[in-house]
Formats: sequence, structure tokens, C-alpha cells
Amino acid sequence: MIDAAEWIETERPRTADDRTIAAYGAEVLDRRVKKARKQGKQLSDLDPRQRHKLRIRIKKIRYAVDFFESLYRDSDRNELAGFSARLKRIQSALGSLNDFMAHRELAIEAALAAPPANRRAQAFAAGFIIGQEREAAQDLIEHASKDLRRLRRLGVQPNK
Repeated sequence: MIDAAEWIETERPRTADDRTIAAYGAEVLDRRVKKARKQGKQLSDLDPRQRHKLRIRIKKIRYAVDFFESLYRDSDRNELAGFSARLKRIQSALGSLNDFMAHRELAIEAALAAPPANRRAQAFAAGFIIGQEREAAQDLIEHASKDLRRLRRLGVQPNK
């Protein structure tokens, strides 16, 4: 941790690595964006577990942007903010899709566990919820896919 703090503060390459913290940060962001874009190309084909992993990947990119933000010029902060906003939209959409899967499981479980006299009503309610969320899920997948396709490496480089 001390080595990392020194690397950031001195802005000099480490002895074991000839990169500056700025070069390292730019490389980390580029690599993570590339992997997220690749995985996101088939977003509609991903199962819930894979979508959750993609959401975590997107979250890590957002955290990295926040962490390395101080390395960029003030004039570049607008691009960073737009980049972070796109990541936040993707992360939110993927989180909603994950919630829909949890809702589906709960609705099915409730319908199956209902007393026989209420089972039809519970099944109808479960089907209604699942149907409504299925339609919303398609919109979320479309919008998240669009944002993932637009996700590009940053057009600005760290200043330090």
C-alpha cells in the first residue's frame, strides 16, 4: 500500500515497472473496457449469472475511473463524467435485470407454496408479474446493449 501511495505521489515509475501511475491507470481502464465490450456483445444471450458478472465488471470500471480521476486535467473531467454516467446506466440496467430474476423466483415459489384454494390466484399474479418484467427486461437489454456498444476507451489521457 505504501509503495502504491508513493507511486501516485511521486508520479515516477516504480523500480520493478517502468510505467507511471498515469500510464498504468490508462492501461487498466482500456483493458477493462475492452473486456466489458466483448462480453456485452452478446448481452441478450447471457444467463443471469453471466450478466451479474458483467455488472461487477462494469462496477469495477466505474471504481477505477473514480480512483484515477485525479490524474486527468480539469478540462477532461467532462469526458470522464460522461463515461462514468454511461457505466452507471449499464450497471443500473444489469442490476434491474438481476432483480427481475429474483422477482421471478419469488413469484413462482409463492405460487407453488400457496394453499390449494389460492393457488390459481397466486399463479395468475406470478404470471402477471413475470410477463410485465419480461417486457421491461427486453427494453433494459436493448438500452444496456446500446450503451455497451458505445462504450469506448477514453479519448483523453491522464495528465500526470
